[in-house]
Amino acid sequence: MIKLPMKKSFIFNISLITFMLLPFAIEAKPVAAVAYISWDSNRSMALASLIEEHTLRILKETELFDTIDSKVINKELSKFNCFDEKCLSGFAKNAEIHLLISGNIEDRNSYLILNLRAHGSNRIYNGNLIYSATIKIPLKYPSGSREFSLLCEEQSANFIIKTLQRFQHDIAIKKVNGTSLLQEDIKLSGTFPLCQKNITGEVIKLSDVTISNGKITSEVNLQENSFLLINFVSKSEELKKYYTSRKQELLFADSSITNTAYLAILTPFASASMPFASPFLGYYMHEDWEGLGLWMINASPYLYMEAMGFYNSPSRLKEKDKDISRDNRAMNYFAWYMLTIGGLPLFIDSYAFSYLEESKSSYKQSSFLGNRYSAIYLSLISNGGGMFYKGHRYWGYFYFHLNNILLYSAMREFSREEIYDQNTDSYKKGSNNTSKAKKICYLLSLTKLTEVIHTALSREDLSNSSIIDEYFIPSPFISLDLENNAIYGIALSYKF
Repeated sequence: MIKLPMKKSFIFNISLITFMLLPFAIEAKPVAAVAYISWDSNRSMALASLIEEHTLRILKETELFDTIDSKVINKELSKFNCFDEKCLSGFAKNAEIHLLISGNIEDRNSYLILNLRAHGSNRIYNGNLIYSATIKIPLKYPSGSREFSLLCEEQSANFIIKTLQRFQHDIAIKKVNGTSLLQEDIKLSGTFPLCQKNITGEVIKLSDVTISNGKITSEVNLQENSFLLINFVSKSEELKKYYTSRKQELLFADSSITNTAYLAILTPFASASMPFASPFLGYYMHEDWEGLGLWMINASPYLYMEAMGFYNSPSRLKEKDKDISRDNRAMNYFAWYMLTIGGLPLFIDSYAFSYLEESKSSYKQSSFLGNRYSAIYLSLISNGGGMFYKGHRYWGYFYFHLNNILLYSAMREFSREEIYDQNTDSYKKGSNNTSKAKKICYLLSLTKLTEVIHTALSREDLSNSSIIDEYFIPSPFISLDLENNAIYGIALSYKF
């Protein structure tokens, strides 16, 4: 930060406050602004401009804030070379900007690193950092102006959603002729915590205050410098639902029974071709190396069982007058299952995961994905297929292994061994364990029901980025949102 002479700094602050905030003085809403987002390449410069534009627009459309044009702020910040965090924090406090968002974009060719920070300058935060996130955005697929705009809008919306979960605004209370009134003309209704800062600067709750249409209707034990505290959690949830639904509409066509019927017809062909189609035409062609590695580890035991089930089939063993164990017969049953249905989940994973990654990054609609009927069908007839279809690879493998093990165990208990008798040149059948087999089937039914319900309730992960560093400000107090729901704050910080 370049330290300004006192006179210049004074003129800078007073003129800026007068110029920017005079039109908003009557509205009495918290003021939000987006400061200069820095960049290091021509591509990141364009994206920085889009991030600023979308962030400011979304803040304005929430109708919770008065906003200031980014061009006005950026012009003044550039004039006085005020770009570091300390200077921006002081700038926001002096200009009475309650929520200031800033950041930078680093271009790494195949991906972007987006750093966004939100500072609060009211009496609660005093210029401190409220929330920050470092986001990695892969750029694997070609993108045009439409896709870049949608990408920036998504990142802006996600950051605002998480910021609003934590941002709280204070409203002073005054007494006029013995009556307690809000110092600002805000039409609030509900019950809100009355708070005060102690000598250490910690926010403490004094009592609850009931307000109806901006007027205090409950008894208030007003103390010096006490204030009401409001939060924006309900608006944050509203924004989250809106942008989640909006992206689903962009990426997925309406669910169709016809597409599911087509998938059902292709099921045996897809399952039978899985050992060849998945590794080469699926994972390899889409450069899904993680998927290929997982396939090699997880599919190998079942492909071995399928091969041995056909090689040591009961009919072949009988031709050689060999004994047929329960494992031989059960493995043969399982081999036919893997050939006709059992290979379908891994076939789906080799294509659906890559299609989903491409669709959510390039914002292209897919007629194959997002069909709820297909997801339920796959979870019903195959083990883990519905989860693979929705892009939840690890849940897919969990159900794939769990239900396959239970299915094979049930087949084994139902199977009977056959011992070859050389004297009579015939086979004698042994007994099976029907009682144990039924218990395993009951357990299998329970796990399948759990899988189907889990699949139906799960949603595709549509995020085209990953958070690699995140910070949450501590909030050591209990408050209520605008719908009178208790909000219990907790501070978290994690880093990868």
